[in-house]
Amino acid sequence: MSNIQVFVQDFLNKANKGEAEMPSSLVEDFKEACGKALEKQFSREPREYHLRLSGLGKPLCQQQSEQLGIEQAFSYNAILRFLLGDLVESALVAIIKASGISVEDEQKPTTINLDDTDINGTLDIIIDGKVYDIKSASPYAFQNKFGEFGGYRKVKEDDPFGYIVQGFAYAKGEDKPFGGWIVVDKSSGEMTVCEAPAAQAQEKKEALEAATENVRRLKKTKRVEKQFKPTDEIMAGEPTGNKLLPKECSFCGFRHNCWPKAKYLPKHTSRAKNPPYVWYTKSVKNAHT
Repeated sequence: MSNIQVFVQDFLNKANKGEAEMPSSLVEDFKEACGKALEKQFSREPREYHLRLSGLGKPLCQQQSEQLGIEQAFSYNAILRFLLGDLVESALVAIIKASGISVEDEQKPTTINLDDTDINGTLDIIIDGKVYDIKSASPYAFQNKFGEFGGYRKVKEDDPFGYIVQGFAYAKGEDKPFGGWIVVDKSSGEMTVCEAPAAQAQEKKEALEAATENVRRLKKTKRVEKQFKPTDEIMAGEPTGNKLLPKECSFCGFRHNCWPKAKYLPKHTSRAKNPPYVWYTKSVKNAHT
């Protein structure tokens, strides 16, 4: 277990018994962070596109869509989801500080140069000479990606948001190792630290090469280059004839542009009374009919 996790859990255990308090200075910092989160999520000012360290690891087609000014489609609750994530992460920073962990820096602007281009970003936190990213996660992602059944390799295997590239890009800006992710389950309140490998020269090289290639191609963007293909829906080991939207695209706010005929339907192969909904790019038959 990470020392960060030990300190935080020990502090929270003491707080639950009335043996530890949140310093007033950190309460004020948290109030300010909450205000900034509200302003950020409800700002109506259009943002001018520019390359950002936080986005370099995302699929190229997603970055190209943003660069070309294609409008994103959001559900009504998107602002609340983003806002809750900001607030939970700000609360975790306050708790980390209150637990006695020495925070060397936080919310620090940093810059790296890739393909003769300066790219800016703001890292989350530096602890023990390492750059960490702070994340809030769903219960599934917490357990299966960052937590008990996950780990760095699981994040790397399934990384639609580009967390690996993002982490190493921030770390390069400070010429420090990438520590990993400090994560809180926004449903249960559990926290964990998903640590990056101690020997990370190869991991860093791969991440920054991927980032450099994205920068190179983004500088030449004239259209969106689709990166993904639909997958076959399978039942009893056989294709049903239906096609599913690639998982990476299901998280993307630009999916309507690449997949204008995609439909969000109850999963045809599910036998549940209330089947989960999935995105179909082709829905010719229900597997149960």
